[in-house]
Amino acid sequence: METLQGARFRFGRYDLDGSRRRLTRDGVIVALKPKAFDLLQYLVENHGKLISKNELIEHIWPGQFVEDNNLTVQISSLRKVFHEDADSPIKTVPGAGYTFVADVFDLANDSELIIEQRSISRMVIEESEPISATSHLTQTLSRTASRSRAFTVLALSISAILVVSGFVYVQSRNSPDDRGYQLSKLTSSGDVTSATITPDGNYAVYARKESGGESLWLRQIETGSQQKILEVKPVRFVGLAISPDNSLIYATTFSPTLPDPQIWRMPLLGGVAEPLANVTTGAAVSFSPDGKKIAYTESRSSMKETQLLTSDADGSNKRVIARAADDQRSFPNFNVNPVAWSPDGSVIAASIGERSVDIKHGILLIDPQNGAERFVTDRRWDFIDDLTWIDDEELAFIAYSVAPSIRQIWAVSRSTGEVRQITNDLSDYSWLAGARGDLLTVQRNPLSRVSIINIAEKTDGASSREILNESGMVENVAFAADGTIVYSSTANGGREIWRMTADGSQAKPITSNANVTFGMSVSPVDGSIVFCSTEGGKHVLKLADAEGSNIRTLTDGPDDVNPEFTADGLSIVFQKGLYDKLVTLWRLDLADGSRTQLTQTFAAKPAISSDGSKAAYYFMDQEKGGVWTIGLVSVSNGLPLGKLDFPRSVSERRMRWHPDGTAIAQIFNSGDAINLLLMPLNGAAATSLSDLAKGEVQGFRFSPDGRKIVMAHSQERRDLIRLAK
Repeated sequence: METLQGARFRFGRYDLDGSRRRLTRDGVIVALKPKAFDLLQYLVENHGKLISKNELIEHIWPGQFVEDNNLTVQISSLRKVFHEDADSPIKTVPGAGYTFVADVFDLANDSELIIEQRSISRMVIEESEPISATSHLTQTLSRTASRSRAFTVLALSISAILVVSGFVYVQSRNSPDDRGYQLSKLTSSGDVTSATITPDGNYAVYARKESGGESLWLRQIETGSQQKILEVKPVRFVGLAISPDNSLIYATTFSPTLPDPQIWRMPLLGGVAEPLANVTTGAAVSFSPDGKKIAYTESRSSMKETQLLTSDADGSNKRVIARAADDQRSFPNFNVNPVAWSPDGSVIAASIGERSVDIKHGILLIDPQNGAERFVTDRRWDFIDDLTWIDDEELAFIAYSVAPSIRQIWAVSRSTGEVRQITNDLSDYSWLAGARGDLLTVQRNPLSRVSIINIAEKTDGASSREILNESGMVENVAFAADGTIVYSSTANGGREIWRMTADGSQAKPITSNANVTFGMSVSPVDGSIVFCSTEGGKHVLKLADAEGSNIRTLTDGPDDVNPEFTADGLSIVFQKGLYDKLVTLWRLDLADGSRTQLTQTFAAKPAISSDGSKAAYYFMDQEKGGVWTIGLVSVSNGLPLGKLDFPRSVSERRMRWHPDGTAIAQIFNSGDAINLLLMPLNGAAATSLSDLAKGEVQGFRFSPDGRKIVMAHSQERRDLIRLAK
């Protein structure tokens, strides 16, 4: 069914005007993204009918490959528009589709529409200089309309044409210039974690998550044939690069059993993986055009800086090209490919975050000989993760802002600084590699769940019940004192705090523009909510009432994260510092705003005991070779209270204190299964609760009585995508 572009409808407090692509509520314009408007108009035009997901997808994204969650996200954004109304007019029919249930009035034959058409034609013409002369003709014809009906008809005809022409002109001017890229899906396993492409463009090398770790695969792009070139290893591949002669893979690996990441060098077709000495980056390297050198970033915590370096391809002859002091700027250095050596070898492009009032990311072009640098464009983003050259002139990269936190692919001209957007959809992208003008990336489509786990007895007999399933990310979750569940979600397009009943019903957002990112905690006393909010690159702590209102800022950042209430609700323990910088624990007293530093050395992700006296945290124990360990510290005075080892198989590093105070619970995965390890503080043997849920844990909390756990977990479909011209 064709959408009626000139149609106009009224339902409840709303007017929908197809010619102007505008929705108003009580006369006030409601902002809608293009696809959301298309979806709403189609539902309104077919009000009262049951429309299947497939029909909606085919109509809104004709001829495109999209996942079901693209439709789900757009439905969620529309429901946000109607959240002020008693009932949403968009109803879900489980297993069947959607229907628009509001009473709809068709205004297409209303004479008022003709007047509006003439008015809007003048508005569009004023915005578009190339048709301003015709605008004058239209106005002249309109002034003489009373003398001749023929002239009136002609004027209205020109007006209608110009409305369409002006709209098409403005749309084409504002739409992303993708230069004809066609997206094709290369894999369907849904478990790709990182990827790159050979410089000749013939092969993709990618990592897959499997039980026990990750494996490496080689795929012939044109034929689709593929083979495993490295069996499963207990590591994460956090960077992949191919030498310019297409012969060697440089795979950056991360393991919880080692203090630093390692680069493994191995033949393209598989073979012995040889660790590369002297290089400790946690990201992908980039080769010089002749393959003799590599560029990469490293963190130097002891020097409080990150560095851009070059070395010979075997890791020897290291040389610092650029430094970034932690309090001023930083180079990304974990699970990204943040540098790209230009095809002509004259510059190295590097993502960098700079701090003035806040932190914003741009792209530096740095001369590898003398370190001279300049920004390729004045534009900034909250984050820039991955870089690759399309050709000598154009650089492609993945960038995003906190709101919306959707990673998209962009390109920038080296000579002019002109920026264009290559992808503009609801999928998330990570990893980016280029060859002969084409691009390879990993497309990510997350699905989040919230489950209630009954652990009345500390045995393997725990039972799990899913209460929420939605597209997007649920990252923080907690029980409130009244038994409801508070969580953060991107379901309505932002990062807001939501509340729902214990059975998953009556879910609704309770904040607006909260931008919740790194952590959230609910007061056990009055239900108030402390959370990390990211705005303009700064991570600060904010406090809201139990209803989500009266939000006020507690700290000024720039990296205040992972807040936790103490048992009396009077203080908050939080982590100051993020990523590889000096990370310490602090206590904030809510009564007077005073702050006390609790640790002098590295301490991350605090968990507070139920009596509020102790904080557990993660640190790397140098006395044991730099392995991750749990430390204990007094919340009142910061005195060390001991440490607790956990099995090296545990890599998630997410923990909570059991409410009875006798054990700390630690998440670990076996393949896709989520398990819980209960580690007694008295040194007794740990017990485990197995196969509680599936996917990756984003957050979990015990109920006050310790008999239940609420857990947010997600599963992402991650597949290789080729963008070819």
